Amino acid sequence: FFFEAAHSNAHGDQRCARLHGHSYRVDIIVGGEVAAPAGWLMDYGDIKSAFLPYYRMLDHAHLNAIEGLEADTRLPAMRCWILNKLGDSLPGLVDVQVSIVGDCAFSPVLIPVESALALPERWRFTFEAAQSLPQLSSEHPCHAMHGHSYRAEAGAKDMKRLRVELAVVYEELDHRCLNDLAGLEGATCEQLCGWLWQRLDTSNVTPLVVVVQETESARCIYRGL
Repeated sequence: FFFEAAHSNAHGDQRCARLHGHSYRVDIIVGGEVAAPAGWLMDYGDIKSAFLPYYRMLDHAHLNAIEGLEADTRLPAMRCWILNKLGDSLPGLVDVQVSIVGDCAFSPVLIPVESALALPERWRFTFEAAQSLPQLSSEHPCHAMHGHSYRAEAGAKDMKRLRVELAVVYEELDHRCLNDLAGLEGATCEQLCGWLWQRLDTSNVTPLVVVVQETESARCIYRGL
């Protein structure tokens, strides 16, 4: 499972203590004997049904506001929280693993040309940030404070200079609440692409493309047109 959430970590350094967010991955592990006549250990639908109430609590949420996670939202605490919630409701439960999708560091990777999407060579990096979309109705899940491990890509004429500037941009965005940054008060993928393009352009880096991905299935490509 994947979920998107915001938190602040009082047990970490000053950076981690700021409100920010992540894309989380949860692996629920069951074990036992394969049952006849179905030929499986367990219906994956049963695992999904057991976890669904807790997934709804975690996804697009501020973790520190969830009962049982107020004092500690680190990965081991989240693992224990999910294990305790599932308890005896999931037969054969062996373990739960919780991880963060992003790098949690500035570790740019050079991505080659993708001819199918007409994408030039570009740097890819991740940053961890919280956000809400106040422009949406209160019923929309993105209206609430949540977060993502954003995966950003940028290509430019001068790739060496671009990498240097992206390190500066990373410090501006990482472990932040995007709503606090001018121009990102309602930071959709589209607005983030435009913000990043303008940020690079005003730094005398001539961008060719900017890509922002906030979840496993939500990605925006911006060419400055």
